Amino acid sequence: MSVQRKICCRVKSIIDHGGRVYTVDLVPASPVPSFRPGQFLHLTVDDYDASGFWPESRVFSIASSPRDRSRIRICYSVKGRYTTKMERELRMGGTAWIKLPYGEFIVEDSRDAALLAGGTGISAFTAFLEALTAESRRKVTLVYGARTPQLFLFNDIILAQLKRVPNFSAVFFSEAGNAGFSERLTALPKATACFSGRISLDLLWSNLVDPANRVYYLSGPPVMLNALTADLKSRGLPPDRIRTDAWE
Repeated sequence: MSVQRKICCRVKSIIDHGGRVYTVDLVPASPVPSFRPGQFLHLTVDDYDASGFWPESRVFSIASSPRDRSRIRICYSVKGRYTTKMERELRMGGTAWIKLPYGEFIVEDSRDAALLAGGTGISAFTAFLEALTAESRRKVTLVYGARTPQLFLFNDIILAQLKRVPNFSAVFFSEAGNAGFSERLTALPKATACFSGRISLDLLWSNLVDPANRVYYLSGPPVMLNALTADLKSRGLPPDRIRTDAWE
C-alpha cells in the first residue's frame, strides 16, 4: 500500500469546457507516490504549512495515468462553495496542494465490467481506460452521461480506445440531445450509440452482452448513484456486483 504524501503543485493548465466544468493539470514539486486507477486525492487551494494542520480541501478522482508520476490531472464541476472558490482562485502558474492516494474504487480483473459515469465522474475511469490493451480479454463497457455532448470529457482517449480495443465498447447519453456527436461515432469500427436523456438501464440492457453477469461501477452525482443503484438492485443484481464511488 502506498504511503499518503502531501505535495505542492504548480497549475500547468486549466481547460474550461463550458457549463462551469474544468479540467486542471498540475505539476507536482516531487514525484507523486504510486497509485492505482480509480483512487482519489484531496486538493486544497489554501496555503499549507507542514508544521500545521491540513487546510480545508475537496476530494477528486485522479484522472491521470499512474505511469506518469510527474503530472496530476483532475476534473471538477462548480456545484458548491468550495468549487466556487477553486474557480475563483486556481490560475495557471499558481499553486495548489494535494495529498494522495486514497480509496479502493478499483476495477477488478476477473469479471466483465460496466462503467457508469455521470459528468465529471468519468475521471474515476480514465486511467483504467487508458491502460486497456488490444489483448484485454474481458468485456468492458463505458456508459457515459453528460448534460451536453460538449461535456463528454476525454473524448480523444475514449474514441481511440474504442478503435484499438476489441472488447471495449461505449454507450453515451446526452441530456441535451446528441447533435454533432453521433457523427463522430459513425467512423468507429463497431456500433456505438448516443441516446438523448439521462442514463437509462432499460436502453442499456439491450446494448450489453450478458448484462446480468457484469460488475457495475458507478461514479457521478449522488442523485445518479442512488437512482441507478436502486434500478440495478431491482434487476436482481447482488450488492457485491454494484460498486459506487461517492465523490460528493
